[in-house]
Amino acid sequence: MLQVKIIRAAFREIQKLPLPDLNKVYEILRCLSQEEQTDTKFLSGYDNLKRTRAGNLRVIWQREPSSDIVVIKAGLRGDVYDDAFDSRDRDCPIIITELLKPQGTELAEHPTYKWNQQQDSDWYKFVYSTYRYSPILTQYQRKVLEEPLRTLFAYNQWLTADTFRNRVCIVQSAPGTGKTVCATLFACEIHKQHECNTMLILPEALRGDIAEYSEVKQASTQENFWLVTFREWMGRIKPELQNNLASSDEELYALREATKFASQPRRLNFKKITYRDVLLYQSFVLDTAVDNQTRNAIYQVNREQIEKLNQINQQRWFSALSGRKCRANAAEELAKNPPLPPFNNGWTLLVIDEAQDFMLCELQALIAVCQAWLEQGHSTYLLLLGDLNQRIQPTDFDWGQLRLKEPIKLEKNYRNSRHILEFANQFWNIAQHISKNFHGKHLPLPASLEDAFEVGEPVHLLECSSHEEALKFLQQLAQESEREEDGRYLLRYLTNAVKVVSPKLDISYNNLVILNAEQAKGREFEACVAFHLFDGTGEPSLEECFQWYTLLTRARSRLLVVVTSEELNRLKCHERNFFEKCARIDCQTAINWITEFACDVDLTQMTADIQQRLWSRCESGNLYWDTYLVLELAAVREENLYKWEQEAIASLSKHSQQHLQDELNKTHSISLRCLLLRAMQRSWQAVTEAYQLKNSDFPEYQRLLNSIAQDLEAKGLPYEAARVKARLSDRNQHQNLPFWEEIGHPSNQFKPLVTLLCEAFISRISHLNENR
Repeated sequence: MLQVKIIRAAFREIQKLPLPDLNKVYEILRCLSQEEQTDTKFLSGYDNLKRTRAGNLRVIWQREPSSDIVVIKAGLRGDVYDDAFDSRDRDCPIIITELLKPQGTELAEHPTYKWNQQQDSDWYKFVYSTYRYSPILTQYQRKVLEEPLRTLFAYNQWLTADTFRNRVCIVQSAPGTGKTVCATLFACEIHKQHECNTMLILPEALRGDIAEYSEVKQASTQENFWLVTFREWMGRIKPELQNNLASSDEELYALREATKFASQPRRLNFKKITYRDVLLYQSFVLDTAVDNQTRNAIYQVNREQIEKLNQINQQRWFSALSGRKCRANAAEELAKNPPLPPFNNGWTLLVIDEAQDFMLCELQALIAVCQAWLEQGHSTYLLLLGDLNQRIQPTDFDWGQLRLKEPIKLEKNYRNSRHILEFANQFWNIAQHISKNFHGKHLPLPASLEDAFEVGEPVHLLECSSHEEALKFLQQLAQESEREEDGRYLLRYLTNAVKVVSPKLDISYNNLVILNAEQAKGREFEACVAFHLFDGTGEPSLEECFQWYTLLTRARSRLLVVVTSEELNRLKCHERNFFEKCARIDCQTAINWITEFACDVDLTQMTADIQQRLWSRCESGNLYWDTYLVLELAAVREENLYKWEQEAIASLSKHSQQHLQDELNKTHSISLRCLLLRAMQRSWQAVTEAYQLKNSDFPEYQRLLNSIAQDLEAKGLPYEAARVKARLSDRNQHQNLPFWEEIGHPSNQFKPLVTLLCEAFISRISHLNENR
């Protein structure tokens, strides 16, 4: 079977297709993967550039030397250069150039994803969500990282102060260069090739996403491959820390409590203490090892607040933690008493992504552990990746403070268009200016315009007279972006929903996906709205500039900036006009422009919102046909899934039996059909329905039967619940129930319970009479 690869630009076209045409693309790719080339033409003079059609649907693809198929375009007739294949005049230089170098970039440098029919059998799920879990490294990414990593692993000298530096690789890269993809795929590749012990350490916000990568799923089946957060990593290498680490909420509570006893409490209002203050306190007050902060811009811009935090007695802080360890304490303990290596054989690779959001003491502790393992004879290597320009937390380090190698740089930007980069880089310039004013070190350079993936369209600007007018625009955008064709498919609907990035917007709309800096970090969208970014007063702060830069670089092709006149006036304090190259537009034009592109969304970042949307549909009685797929992608599992079902059943039960039967007749999803039958009080029919999954999806079959049994137990029907469970387990475990020997016999599983109880009772009476 041939491997099918699809470039990202083709996904942009595929996601916009109506569902019937989406299925035609699937059929074409399925046939191509099996080397069936029905109704296929090649471009004259280019034997490896071909077009396959199905009805009015066209797919243009290329055959690689490896025999893999690369999909370049997909769409309806007339939209995918039919003339180049059908016309007798084959001289179409512009079209040929666009097919061989889409968007002016060689195919080998296009972000590309692989589709495996056997692994990704649910085509709908793949197109609208999971395709991003199968990325392929570009030639440039391999070229930049392969040689340094090969050199790194070839270094086997015994540890000295200098040789440890040769076992470390640092990657500093701007947004859109693919550092997270590189970290993940190289970690999996090295793990597979060298059979080493691998620890991939990621922020919690990214961990769930990365766990879905096909390579990670394969590697995670082995005990010596760890996908963990830094907190989990500390607990695994030093188990005594496992249950003794304070959570973020506990740290915030402790600092607020300690603030009440500050030497000048009037200067510090404990109610206004945030987790940002917790990080400042641990980074610049508790970490006494860092005494010279004159060139640390984060310290300098927060100096006044840090001086206030210095009034908080450390013993009060530790006391309020009730014996639990904060991040700084745990790091200090690791550095002073490094644990033994968790593996007895082989060598170990640690890969740390988003390093810029670690505290200096945490990274120093991590390095101390690696050095200790080396000294104990366990060969250890370290790969650190991050971007200091995307710091959304006030952390206290730069690469130089680690006293390791100079960072390698990934420069080619695969995400943002040149226009978007040019706009976003202006705010990096402000951050650099602020850093210089505080005698801070130079910030790493952002991605240059020459390294942008495509030129793209100008950033569009919508100016509103007030915050209220801006909110009215959002409401209008939400109303007009709803598509009737997506009404029964939530995943497709959310893919087509407009993505809004905003630092402070605390509001929700059904047809918009709104993300703050923490939620948006590491994500990218074909098009998005930057809303109310520049709200505030006075000169922009360093942290604001980092946040603006991070949020503005989420968009690939189209970026709409919605600002108030007050926000524009705030930025006029700088001599330059940040918006002079933007295209100013009105509300309706803005809505039409930003809703043309679909873009996927990470449902794990909006679990509560997803559940609420699905409950609302249960209340209306018009279910989403992909309900259970969406719940799966939103990581609603086990007890949380059963709780969701109970709420859903309660809402569905309010509708008439006829309405629920109509819904039942329309859906093919077995899990959804079982939900409807449970709401209709037809438990045994739900059991029969679930039975269809016994061989094809046993975990879901098991879950459905356990859920049905739980329903019956809650209704006070232990016999019925036991009969359902008996299909999954040894029926003898229910022997404590009277008459179970007769009722639980496999031959009686389809008989009504009342009939069985009567038969069992009569049988027992007859048996007693016979023995008299």
